[in-house]
Amino acid sequence: MDSEKKKKEPKSFAIEWATAFDTWKKKLPTKQINSGIVLETKKIRLTKTNEKVFRIEGDDFSIVLVTDNHLYKNKDGKWAGVLFVDEGLLNQNLSKDIRNLDDFLNLQAIPRSDLFLESEAPKDDWRIVFCWERFWQEQLLLQMSPNSMTLVMLAIGEECKEFFEKIATERQKRLVRDELFYLNLGQSNSSNPHSKTKSIFGFGSALKEFGQKINLIRERREKELEHGA
Repeated sequence: MDSEKKKKEPKSFAIEWATAFDTWKKKLPTKQINSGIVLETKKIRLTKTNEKVFRIEGDDFSIVLVTDNHLYKNKDGKWAGVLFVDEGLLNQNLSKDIRNLDDFLNLQAIPRSDLFLESEAPKDDWRIVFCWERFWQEQLLLQMSPNSMTLVMLAIGEECKEFFEKIATERQKRLVRDELFYLNLGQSNSSNPHSKTKSIFGFGSALKEFGQKINLIRERREKELEHGA
């Protein structure tokens, strides 16, 4: 009985992370390749064009699937991709002066948080936090719930985990370790008042939350710097 209970206690942060990251890779076939065939059976084929654009095909259908707004640089160095826009807002802004991508994104009120994860993305790439003062980096982690931060780290990978470990308090590390532990068990952490453990498949909403918090802290920091100047 004691040995069974001991087996269910969290191990070190590093061990829980390694287990969860391995599970992440196994459970999410769409994340295992950059492009190409994700799944092929006798009835369907799912192919991946890029991070957020897929095509599913069968005997009587062929459908493009877009999991979110997606921008990337093409071979000519131009921004390309897919954006969901409000058609009314699009019409309203057609007469405005649009000189570049930033102008268009601003006019359409497209959340930069939807775009921040792409390589060579617009200025709101999540890595902007690397150049922030430590105080603001700490503020970002304080804004994130442990369960969301756990999924964000799994989705982004080692680089984000290293950032978290460098900035987080010991208490924050323990809370995220516990989230990893419960994810690895496949259970919710109902005993922890700070936790609402999500399924590993809930990473999309966690990434959006992360992007929104980055933008929130960025705005606060800029106002502070402006006021200080």
